[in-house]
Amino acid sequence: MKGRFRVPPITRAAVGMDPAVKSNRLHHRMPAIFGPFPGPRQSFDGHRRDGSSSTSKEAFITFKTPKSALVSLLPPGFSFQDTSSSDQSAYVTLASKRLDKLEWLAFRGYNIVSFYIHGTQYVSSSGVVHKGTFLPVLWEDLADPIISGREELGFPKLFADISISETQGSYQMSASWQGSPFLNFSVGDLRAAEGSAPGLAPSEAGTDDGILLHRYMPTTGRPGVAEIEYPVVVPYAAERKIQQSSTVRRFVGSSGEVKWSPLDWHSLPTLHHIIKRLAEIPITSIVACGLTEKVGVADFSSARHVDNELPDLPITPSSNLN
Repeated sequence: MKGRFRVPPITRAAVGMDPAVKSNRLHHRMPAIFGPFPGPRQSFDGHRRDGSSSTSKEAFITFKTPKSALVSLLPPGFSFQDTSSSDQSAYVTLASKRLDKLEWLAFRGYNIVSFYIHGTQYVSSSGVVHKGTFLPVLWEDLADPIISGREELGFPKLFADISISETQGSYQMSASWQGSPFLNFSVGDLRAAEGSAPGLAPSEAGTDDGILLHRYMPTTGRPGVAEIEYPVVVPYAAERKIQQSSTVRRFVGSSGEVKWSPLDWHSLPTLHHIIKRLAEIPITSIVACGLTEKVGVADFSSARHVDNELPDLPITPSSNLN
C-alpha cells in the first residue's frame, strides 16, 4: 500500500544472540540482545584487554580483630584456617586503590575501597580446600566496573563516591553516598621502602592462594530465593599467568586510622546495615600500613566457580596478543 513499508524483522543472529555466536565464549551481560559486551576482559570484537601499561596506587591498613567479630560475615561453607597459633585473632585489611590508564575505559580510571578478611578457606564438594582471603564487600565509584564485576565474576561490588587526597608523607580517603560520608581512612608518616611489595595478607593469618568470593543472584519474583549461589575463587598464580605486575614505588606507614560512620537509614538508605555491621568490628591493633604503586593490572578472568567440574578455559597472556 502506498505510503507504507515493511521493516525486516531483526533476528537474534543479526545482533549476536544466535547460539552459534554465543558458543564462542565471549562475555554476554544485560542487555544481552545487543551481543557480546565490551569490558575489562574483552574488547568489542572479543580480543583480550592489555593491562600491561595500566597503573595502580593502593593504600592499606591491616589490623587484628577477634575472630568472633567476623564469623557471622563468613558465608555457609567458609571458615577460618587452622593455624599453629593459639591466638584467636583474625587479620583484616582495608584498602583504598586508584586504577588508571585502563585500556577498557579508553585509558581512564576509577577508585576502589575493599574490605578483606585473611586466613579463610572453603572446602569444595570434591574435597579440595581453597585457602585465601575472603572479600565480603567493596565499593567503586564508576558503574561500568561494578556491573561487569558483579555479573561476570561475582564480586560483591557497591557504589560510593570516593575521594582521595595526598600530601607529603600522608594519604587520606573518604567514601560517601549522595553527600553522606560513611568512611574516613588515612595512612600517615609514609616513608620510602625498598623491594617489591609483599601481599596484603600477613603470614600469621595462614595460606593465601587467592581471593574467595560468595556469589549470589536472586530469583525474579521469589524474594529470598537464590537463582544462583556459590563460592568463587580467583587464584593469584593463575592471575600472574595472565598479567604480570611490578612494583614502581612502595612506602611504609607508621600510623593508620579507620573510622566508619553508620549514620541512619535516612542518610544511608541502602548501605546503613552494611556500614553499621563493619563499624562494630573492633581494631585490636594495627599490624601494617602503607602505600604501593604498581604497573600492570590484572583483570580477574581466572575467577572460577569452586564446585564447577568443567575444565578451566585456556588462558592467553595479554603480552602474547597481537
